[in-house]
Amino acid sequence: MLKLTFRFLWLLILPVMLVACGKVDHGSKAVAPTNFQAGKDYLLIPNSKIIPQLGPETVVEVKEFFSYACAACYHFEPVLEKWLAEKPAYVQFERIPIIFQPAWKNLARAFYVAKMLGVEKQLTPAIFKTIHVDGQDLSDPKLQEAFFIKQGVTQQDFENMASFSPGIEAQLLRSDTLMQEDKILAAPTLVIDNRYKVDPSLVGGDSDRFLQVTNYLIEKAKKGEA
Repeated sequence: MLKLTFRFLWLLILPVMLVACGKVDHGSKAVAPTNFQAGKDYLLIPNSKIIPQLGPETVVEVKEFFSYACAACYHFEPVLEKWLAEKPAYVQFERIPIIFQPAWKNLARAFYVAKMLGVEKQLTPAIFKTIHVDGQDLSDPKLQEAFFIKQGVTQQDFENMASFSPGIEAQLLRSDTLMQEDKILAAPTLVIDNRYKVDPSLVGGDSDRFLQVTNYLIEKAKKGEA
């Protein structure tokens, strides 16, 4: 009953969530790092635990909740890729495709098909371009298959992976669970160490500030600070 109630409320606030998609400015002037504030520049995830991350084996997890269909995610992607190339070795990054509307589910499937085939990093820029520049609807299964084949994936490999329902469904279920646990209300959202989150609405759509806040939170998590 609680799960059904949550999903009902989710549908009610969906229009508000979608407003945040499409407002990341990747051409903004960098803002000097400062002491950012909880509730203003980032949010605390309720019920999260503070675990000091000390020592040479320190790992700080950063998850990006995104969708290939999200215009903000598309504009944020080049800035994010540059950050990924320069991030500290102790930062472990993971993408989590989210589903705010039915068509996004097939795009989430495309992400997991690419990931399970080992080509997600290579295909992600091409998927974004195909959707947002070329205007193709890759949520259409036939167009999606044609896209993968054009990118060098054999038809047999694509069909074998796409039809691997238990594996794909398990990944989609995990994505949905994480999205609900972290109360993701916008795309893209970055979650740091499972206890802080940042989204475009908190940084005025400024991608430079977005990552400055993220770096600040990574260091807080590394030191085990609240």
